[in-house]
Amino acid sequence: MVRTARLKQAGWCVAIAAAVLLLCSKSSPLFVLNDWMDANIFFTMGKSMFSGKVLYRDVFDHKGPVLYFIYGIGWLLDHTGFTGVCLLEVASFAVFLGISLRTVSLLAAKPVHPAWAVLPAAAIAAGRAFSHGGSAEEFLLPFLAAALYGLLKTVCEDRSMPLPAVVGQGFLAGCALWLKYTVLGYYLVWVVVLAAVYLRRRLRRKLLQSCGAYLGGMALATLPWVVYFGLHGALADWFTAYFYDNLFLYSGNGGGAVALVQHFWWAVRDAFPGAVLLVLFLLWAVVSHRRAAAGAVCVLAAGLGLTSLMGGYLVYYGLVLSVFVPLGLVPLVCFAQRPLPSGLRMTAPWMGVAAACVVCWFGSPNKPLRGRSADTLPQLRFAQTITAESGASLLNYGTLDGGFYTASGLLPPCRYFCVTNMPLEDQWTEQNALLEQGQVTYVVALVEDLGQRFPQYTCIDQCSYDGGEGTVTWYLYRHQ
Repeated sequence: MVRTARLKQAGWCVAIAAAVLLLCSKSSPLFVLNDWMDANIFFTMGKSMFSGKVLYRDVFDHKGPVLYFIYGIGWLLDHTGFTGVCLLEVASFAVFLGISLRTVSLLAAKPVHPAWAVLPAAAIAAGRAFSHGGSAEEFLLPFLAAALYGLLKTVCEDRSMPLPAVVGQGFLAGCALWLKYTVLGYYLVWVVVLAAVYLRRRLRRKLLQSCGAYLGGMALATLPWVVYFGLHGALADWFTAYFYDNLFLYSGNGGGAVALVQHFWWAVRDAFPGAVLLVLFLLWAVVSHRRAAAGAVCVLAAGLGLTSLMGGYLVYYGLVLSVFVPLGLVPLVCFAQRPLPSGLRMTAPWMGVAAACVVCWFGSPNKPLRGRSADTLPQLRFAQTITAESGASLLNYGTLDGGFYTASGLLPPCRYFCVTNMPLEDQWTEQNALLEQGQVTYVVALVEDLGQRFPQYTCIDQCSYDGGEGTVTWYLYRHQ
């Protein structure tokens, strides 16, 4: 019986995740290509890793290796598109919804029909914070949800967390930190809250054991990467790119406490339906005297926002706060005590799914980009020219990865295969040297005067399009 219920919940979560992401993520088949530059950088890094290049040493970006590993798996499933990444997005979002339903059932003290997940799923996927699809923040959600469930279960129940569960939580925390380290504040607060609960319950010995178990789990998540980079002699490259460059070179538009408050407000604005659900939960928790749960959620949100939003703000940064959105189901489930008539009980879940699809169809900021013709995208148009020539090489010059490596299936020719937001002069030095020496066959760029600077390259095509952030024109150059 329990197994049947779990399979039913898993089926609903996968179906809901697939429905909302099909309509909202630019990685889905309804979008001819996910042209978001960040997603294409992740794809190129993952592809390069699975093709034998070493992260950070041979190809450069500044996110975590777990993210590139995920995208590498996506590349194995689809070498020149995002179908594989979309499947991983669906799996990740389904796990997030499943764990969140367990949290809702815990707080509501009753089983919850999995169809309730359509409400937070649509609120998250159709929001501005979801942005293009395939962000690091999106893949972080199941890790954050697991930590939230584990902590609230310990807070609400008068028993300690089993040590194997603590090891598991430490392992997931390590994976999250090696995906994007800006969630550090969330996990630091998680540890502090759990320690406070143990101390209040006079579980000092258990606290010491749990600290060791948690650190052991994090070490298990870290060990594979230590081995990977160690065997390739790239530990220094890993440390420099992921820690030093991010902490000391990557600049946001920070400004202390005032900026943090402003960024929190923007995060609420960009995910307003989800913010309403979270506020609804907090009000319910206070009224129903669940102050411990409300307090734990508030401090976790504060810790997560502190390290995710302090340094700057881009629209997708606030997506990590969506981990708290499903909590808004708790008061709704508790208020819906009255059983529905049998006919409506059968149709209501499907009506909810249909309503969620309508919201996603009309509400997603990506809706104008569905169904574009392939020949309107420079990535696919240029790829036809590039791949028609055997042994051709390609450089994405002077800007972020525009998706041309993805569409053409080619590996990058150098470490700085694109120019990131990092103020690293080596990026320009390496790319300029490649063009001065004529070492690549094709070049894609956002500038039309490249041939004047490097006369051996001639512009052979250009294409303008709007990827949702304004019209840009890409130019394709060929070595003569």
